[in-house]
Amino acid sequence: MRIVTHLWAVAGRYRCGRPAAVVAALYLTAVIAATGYAVVSRDLVALSIAATGMKAWPVILHGSWLGPMLVAIGWLNAWMVWQVLRGPALPRLAGLPGGVVWLRRLLYLGIAGDLLIWELVEDLPDVAEIVVSRVLWAATMVLWVRVLSGVRARFRVIALALGLIGSLPLSLFFQVTPAALWVLGLASIAFTVTILLGQRRDGRWSAATVTIGWVALVAPLLLIALNVVLPSGSGIVSDALDALSTVWLARTAHELAQPGRTVHRRRAWRTRSLLPVALLLPLLAVGAEEDARHSFTGAEEDCAGRLRPYAGTRPQDRRATFLCLARDASSGTPMFPSDLPDQQVVAHGRRLCATPDVQKRHASLRRLGTDPTDTTQVGDALEFLCPGAAAQHRAQAAHAQRRREREQAAWRARLAEANARCADPWPQVRAVRQGTAAYQLFEGGGYYVHDDRDDTEGGPDGDVFEAIDDGFVHAAGSSAVIMTFGENEPMCLTVKAFRSAPPLRLKGWDRVVEVGIVSRGGHIGVPPYPEGGESGALGPLPDLAVDGPGRYRMRVHARAGERERGGSEEHLIVVYPGRSAKKVVHRQ
Repeated sequence: MRIVTHLWAVAGRYRCGRPAAVVAALYLTAVIAATGYAVVSRDLVALSIAATGMKAWPVILHGSWLGPMLVAIGWLNAWMVWQVLRGPALPRLAGLPGGVVWLRRLLYLGIAGDLLIWELVEDLPDVAEIVVSRVLWAATMVLWVRVLSGVRARFRVIALALGLIGSLPLSLFFQVTPAALWVLGLASIAFTVTILLGQRRDGRWSAATVTIGWVALVAPLLLIALNVVLPSGSGIVSDALDALSTVWLARTAHELAQPGRTVHRRRAWRTRSLLPVALLLPLLAVGAEEDARHSFTGAEEDCAGRLRPYAGTRPQDRRATFLCLARDASSGTPMFPSDLPDQQVVAHGRRLCATPDVQKRHASLRRLGTDPTDTTQVGDALEFLCPGAAAQHRAQAAHAQRRREREQAAWRARLAEANARCADPWPQVRAVRQGTAAYQLFEGGGYYVHDDRDDTEGGPDGDVFEAIDDGFVHAAGSSAVIMTFGENEPMCLTVKAFRSAPPLRLKGWDRVVEVGIVSRGGHIGVPPYPEGGESGALGPLPDLAVDGPGRYRMRVHARAGERERGGSEEHLIVVYPGRSAKKVVHRQ
């Protein structure tokens, strides 16, 4: 209790310290509760939502380090919430210059935009978001450079030039070469370096704030090495490190409102001459467009209707086109989970571009929790990220499709050959309904005859063991299980349905057993062989319930066959109406 009282007193030293402490404590409580649930249930989804705001990370990432990393991110976020919301320390300086007041406001507005505003207006066109954010950042940089003290005019000019140049990549992301992007990115880093040097010389900012700024600047550079070691984990770490930049900006704004060492006097700048430059450079970077730029998102149902072929798609629209195709679920399973952020979707898409093998690509998608059944969907989407890799993917997919077609043709030929070897073992007696087909047996052998429209009583899964114990046939309710001599091979099966009991035929059969079976749904049949399945009839066999719903007698004949002469096992099933459920063994 004394610790809580002490912390509450410390929070009271800041303008909004106590409300900020309450919010941070509530968030930290949620993280602790999610951590406890994850330890008990071994489910990281709740912890991921609390720490990152997304539930997709446990699907993407695996390993024993994920849980501790999510806990660390949760505590980092709680610290960020406290640093941002607590406000400046008390007492505050009175009569701050106008430039300092507006710089603090713009810094707070930028933090609110990154944490909340841009998420709330995500439907805003990308161009509008870029223009507004760049204009605000340009004005912030002008004021920031202007309020620095203890530095020369040349230092300010260089810092401002680097900052305005470094703000261009977001506006020109689809219009410059990768080499130019690197140059512009270095300019942005150099601007941050100059600001940190200026803060150290100024004296109003604490050493802790400057240190946090340096860590925020250097930490993302470590992601380059992390991306090589852990490609799927760099995104979550990158999002977490953004908290350091947010804390640096917040502390910069807070400490402008509290006493520091004497500020050096300097020659006033003409703000009117700098603001037009700050406003015009980002607008010039956007450039004129020939027509309206569409916004493609997974939430837009009609985005696919506005797509054009690769040759007719402008370079700046190809990334959006990829996102639309990657999130499309009209032809089956989408390529990526619906709650995966766009940045992660693009990052995974580029890794698929670097994976030439089709099977490895689908294995990578399965690790994300999806696996599109249409292989052309993957190639069509990747074409807008990596045309060469997409062409190779299509060639491999076409080769795989031809291989599957050859395998299916060979399988159908084997079916036809197996069916051709089977003949009616009782041709002199014609039934109301009858049929002969090969039946593919699975491991352990055996098959079942049942009413597939009724599952209220009995069932093949539960009857298999009874049939094994019996040695041949077991019937219960609307299903019966018959054991076989062989397994993992085809046998010949003939079914005949009569309206009355046919003559008993024992000659030539090793086993003959008669049981009762019920048809509540008016259908008695043998399961067909499913495509890609393991067992079933390789040809069509008729419905044996000739009188519809009711009770029937089923007589099962079996003989092993002379395998040394190439003969197959044969079964004959005779079904006719009958009320008795008694089991009669004619030969066993």
